Amino acid sequence: MRAMILAAGFGTRMRPLTDHTPKPLLEVAGLPLLEHHLLRLEAIDVDKVVINVGHLADRILSHFAAKPNAKGQLEACWQGRKRRLTLIFSREETPLETGGGIARALSLSDALTQDAGDDTPFLLINGDVWCDVDLTADQPQALAGLVLVDNPPHHPEGDFLLTPTGIVKDEAGAESDEQNEKEEKDEQEEQAGSRLTFSGVSWLSPRLIRRAIAETPAYQGPAWRSARPASSRRLDRCRHPTASGRAG
Repeated sequence: MRAMILAAGFGTRMRPLTDHTPKPLLEVAGLPLLEHHLLRLEAIDVDKVVINVGHLADRILSHFAAKPNAKGQLEACWQGRKRRLTLIFSREETPLETGGGIARALSLSDALTQDAGDDTPFLLINGDVWCDVDLTADQPQALAGLVLVDNPPHHPEGDFLLTPTGIVKDEAGAESDEQNEKEEKDEQEEQAGSRLTFSGVSWLSPRLIRRAIAETPAYQGPAWRSARPASSRRLDRCRHPTASGRAG
């Protein structure tokens, strides 16, 4: 399995701490957030991790002693508790936001996927979240799977609607999908679901990103929703973690 950690953001809500330290390098319980994620990825046998960097990129590259490999990619070996992980860094000279960052990482040779035909889902984690959700859960068989959590007090409206059948609905995309008759038939059932907040943890199929790129050649999606296939409001089945499997 392969994974990507999003670590290119400015961390504006954590200023002034992030004026000189990228948010994913801020320490929690004696370790940078990034290394907490790497330890958990090591535990589920992830062997290669792509990390996109932008704001204060040199601090992250220096922390892991990244150097150019034979392909011209920035690479580092990180020693975990029991084994080493290969880290590939996708440096963004200008902010690409979430969708654009994933698209660029997917273009790197043998990084997020083994080759251009590899459709194996990869794990995507926001580098600035504290995560203890069960990453060994079944991967989605479709285009994407999101881990959702209860809405925090500062975000009571949530991000997505989770239906009783486990389908995630992005209501923001409803107007562009009015032609999809099958999904319109499910409207009543979907409205009976619960609105929940995206945890920052997901599984994505490379096909999802390739489709987004094909449909929008200048694709640099400013948010997770931008990576959604235009032809569908349904992203995939998702779990609602229990208290013992929460990410926040």
